[in-house]
Amino acid sequence: MKNFIKENLVLVVGLTFPLILILIFFASTVIPKLMSAPPQYEMLFSTKLYDYQNTTDYTLDFSVQNQQLMVKVKKRENKDINYDLKRLMAYDAKTNTVREIVIDVPNAVASAVNGVAVLHETEGLLIDTATVSPDGYSLDGPNYGGSGGMVGGLFGDGYRNSGFRLKKGSIGYKIPNTQQHYYYNQVQFIGWVIKK
Repeated sequence: MKNFIKENLVLVVGLTFPLILILIFFASTVIPKLMSAPPQYEMLFSTKLYDYQNTTDYTLDFSVQNQQLMVKVKKRENKDINYDLKRLMAYDAKTNTVREIVIDVPNAVASAVNGVAVLHETEGLLIDTATVSPDGYSLDGPNYGGSGGMVGGLFGDGYRNSGFRLKKGSIGYKIPNTQQHYYYNQVQFIGWVIKK
C-alpha cells in the first residue's frame, strides 16, 4: 500500500483533495446551522401574483399601525381588467413552511374606516416592523448582480439561486417558493409576529 501511494502520489492527491474540499464546505454550511436556533418569529410578507383566471375589483395595501396589521382597501377606478392579486403570506422557519392568510375582502370593505381596516384574520397578532427580528434574523433578497463568479456559480450564488431567505450572520433559511420574477411573486416585507 505504501509503495502504491509513493508511486501514484499525484493520483492519490487528485482523488483525495476534492473529497476533502467537499467535507470542508459541508461542515462549514451544516455545522453552524445545527448549532444555532432557527428563527423563532413568524415573518409576514406580501406577494403579487399574476392570475389570469381571477380578477379583483379592489387593491389591497398592507401596513402596520400600533403593532396591528391594517389593510387599505380601494376600489379600482379604471375599468381595465387587472389580474394582479396581492396575497398576504406567513413564513414559519421552524417548520419551513409558507402559508397564505386569506383575506375576506368584503368583510374588510365593510369594516373599513376611511378605506383602512384592521384585518380580522390577524387581530390577535402583535407585529414588529423592524428590519431585524428580535432573535437577530433579517430578510435577505435575491441577487441580480449576475453570476457570483466562477466559485459563486459553482456553489449556488448568483441569479439561479435568487430566492429570499432569512439570514443571521452566515446562517440562512431559504423561504420556499419566493423566486423573484419581474411580473409576479414580488416579495414585500411586512413584519415579525412577536405575539400570537
